[in-house]
Amino acid sequence: MWLFRCVAILIFFSALGALGQVNTGELRLKITDTAGLGVKTSAQLISEANQYSNTVTTNDAGYAQLARLPYGVYLIRTSATGFAPAEKRIQIASAIPVDAVIKLEVAGVTTVVKVTDTGTLIDPDQPSSIMRIGTQQIEDRVGSLPGRSLQDLVNTQPGWLYEGNAVLHPRGSEYQTQFVIDGIPLTDNRSPSFGPELEADDLDSMSIYTAGFPAEYGRRMGGVVELNTSTEVNPGLHGKLVLAGGSNDTANGYGQIQQKWGSNLFGVTA
Repeated sequence: MWLFRCVAILIFFSALGALGQVNTGELRLKITDTAGLGVKTSAQLISEANQYSNTVTTNDAGYAQLARLPYGVYLIRTSATGFAPAEKRIQIASAIPVDAVIKLEVAGVTTVVKVTDTGTLIDPDQPSSIMRIGTQQIEDRVGSLPGRSLQDLVNTQPGWLYEGNAVLHPRGSEYQTQFVIDGIPLTDNRSPSFGPELEADDLDSMSIYTAGFPAEYGRRMGGVVELNTSTEVNPGLHGKLVLAGGSNDTANGYGQIQQKWGSNLFGVTA
């Protein structure tokens, strides 16, 4: 009896570990000069395969950190006053943080033309097809009714269609869509009338599966929508105001202000 209880406890904690698995990683970036001293500047992170684009500012020591990056190949581009532009290609393939160091060289007096290919367009370690919606596509999307911006983005991908009440049907399957928010699966049905309130403006990127589901997301067999919410990576005080309007006297908007210092973030949204 004692042995049975030990085995049951072991299986329980193993299941908790599997629930926490995600398909995102983390980048720890450091930008230095030729002497190894940190440089405070901005860097752009791009992945054409993931439709991802983001700009981060390093601190006084030259450090910056980006979390919840979908697996794939990324290109880091950076430049600073008095230094030549530099870039580095990295790959996020696991939840283990990736450390990347970029050393800036002093700008020379000659002009160099550098031609590169689209090295981040294909992920060589991704065996199945995943439809990704990145930062740029989310920002340039067509306007939606309140509460339906997220569903409208998913509906733009092949293999999805709407029901009359805006419930998503993957490949014509009814009630077989599972949403995953920052690695936490939601097993209940997600519709504009029921479920957590989440708009496209809250997202940094999306990964949409209709086949080849990761093991930890495989409860629903129709489709899985993995959502990565946006995070503030730049320190200091930031704010934004979003206003939208449409026909039939439709209008909505919200404002947000937040302060970030170190690993702490305080914000107010109304």
